[in-house]
Amino acid sequence: MQEAFTFLKSIDTELYRYIEQYGLVMYIVLFFIVYAKTAFVVLTFLPGDSTVFASGTIAATGHLNVWVLFLIFFLATVIGDAQNYTIGVMIRRAKATSGRFSPLKYIPEKTITKATNFLESYGKIAITFSRFVPLMRTTVPLVSGFTSYKFRDFFINNCIGALIWTVVWLFTGLALGNIPVVADNLFISLILISFTGLIPAIIAFIVEYIKKYAKKTRQPQ
Repeated sequence: MQEAFTFLKSIDTELYRYIEQYGLVMYIVLFFIVYAKTAFVVLTFLPGDSTVFASGTIAATGHLNVWVLFLIFFLATVIGDAQNYTIGVMIRRAKATSGRFSPLKYIPEKTITKATNFLESYGKIAITFSRFVPLMRTTVPLVSGFTSYKFRDFFINNCIGALIWTVVWLFTGLALGNIPVVADNLFISLILISFTGLIPAIIAFIVEYIKKYAKKTRQPQ
C-alpha cells in the first residue's frame, strides 16, 4: 500500500523513469490519476496539473504521443467531474431522505443557500476555471450536483474548462520540454509553472466581478 501511495505521489517527478519501466501501461495510469483526482474529493492530493505538464515535457522528447495524452486527459477530467457532480446529487438526495440522526441532517440549509447563490452568480466561470484552483477543482463539481445546478449547463462549461486546462498544461509542457533547463530541473519547473496556472482563473474572476459591479451601478437607486 505504501509503495502504491509513493508511486502515485511521485508520478509527476518520476514519470520518465516509470515510462521506461512500465511502457504503454502508463497511459492507463495517467488517465486514472487525472480521473481519480477530479472524481473523488478524498483523492485531491494526487498530482494533476504537474502530471499533465510533465507528460507534455516527455512528449516533446518523443517518448509519449501528445495527441493520445490530450485525449486521455480531456476525457479523464470531463468524466471525473461528471462523476463528482453525480456524487453531489446523491448526497443531496441522501440528505433529503436520511433519518433524523444522520450526519447529513447537520448540513445547514444556510450553507446550501449560499452555495446555490454563488453558483447562480458565478456558475459558468466557476465551473470553467475551478480546475486551475486547488481544492475548488473537486469541490465545485460536488457542490454543483448538491445544489441541483442544471446538469446541461454544468456539462457544457465542464467540457470547455477541461479543454482549456488540458491545452494549457499539456502544450506548455510540450513547448518547454526541449529546453534543457526545464528538463533538467523538472521539479522546480513544476512549482513555478503551477503559479501561472492560476492566472486564467484570476483574470476571469476579475472580469466577471467588474461586469457585475458595472451592472449594479447602472441600476436606478
